[in-house]
Formats: sequence, C-alpha cells, structure tokens
Amino acid sequence: KTYSRTGVCVTSEVITRRGQEGGSTSIECPYDQGWETYTKYFYKGIWAHRVPVIQSNQPSSWTSNGRYSLYDDRERRVFTVIISNLTLQDTDTYWCLIGGWGFDPNTEVKITVDRAPSPPPLPAPPLTPKSFSFTSRPLHSVTHPSTIITMVTG
Repeated sequence: KTYSRTGVCVTSEVITRRGQEGGSTSIECPYDQGWETYTKYFYKGIWAHRVPVIQSNQPSSWTSNGRYSLYDDRERRVFTVIISNLTLQDTDTYWCLIGGWGFDPNTEVKITVDRAPSPPPLPAPPLTPKSFSFTSRPLHSVTHPSTIITMVTG
C-alpha cells in the first residue's frame, strides 16, 4: 500500500525480515522518482529514539559501516541495506529514510534474529588399542573363587 505526501510515494507497509544469528539479511528500500540524489539513511530504533547506522549519497557503489552495507541503485530507485553477522541484539525496528527529515520518505522495517541452533555434541573419540592396558595376571573373584576377572583400564 502506498500513499502520496506532497507528491512523494511512501510505502506504508512494514518490511519484515527474519534471520539467524551469525547469518545476514538484505532489505530493499524503494523510493519514488525525484529522490535519486538525496542521501539515503538506515536508522535503528523506535522513531523517537532512532539512530543512523549507515548512510550514503554515493550512487551505484557500496558504502560500509561495520556490519552494515548500503547500495543505492538510482536507476531502479531502490537502496539496499545488508546486515551481516547478525546478533540477537539486531532484533529491532529500523527505518529506511531519504533526506534525513521527518517528513521525507520513510519505511518501517522489522528485523527478527533467531538464535542459531546449538551444534551437535562432538562424537566420542574412537577407541584404539593404545587406549587400553591389560593386567598381566588373572584376578580371582572374592565371592566366586572360580571366576577369573580381567581388568581393563583406560
């Protein structure tokens, strides 16, 4: 769903992404004609307390800031943000914003990061002949004298 504000199309639907801890996610933020030369921002946090995590005004080249990368494709009128090496703390509300002003085009993004599954336990090391030593003399059972016990120690 889109609506027009002073002649600018703004996406009113929320973009949702789900990723796994250690993985990455990609967000495409479309914008309308006329906004190609404006700075593109990606903010983290609820609207009143949002902070920019990456911004760019460079067309057709990647800009990086830590785990965040942004690419502005002005021909397609979409800027793409990639967050790599996701952590559980990346679960939050984000905003695609153009121009940096509150009334400029913006799109809400909800990202959820799931905990990575625990790795399976390591298998026990295989038993090798070097793992054992055998007693050199038979032991007799105290309760059953006719029974011979062979001891194996690791």
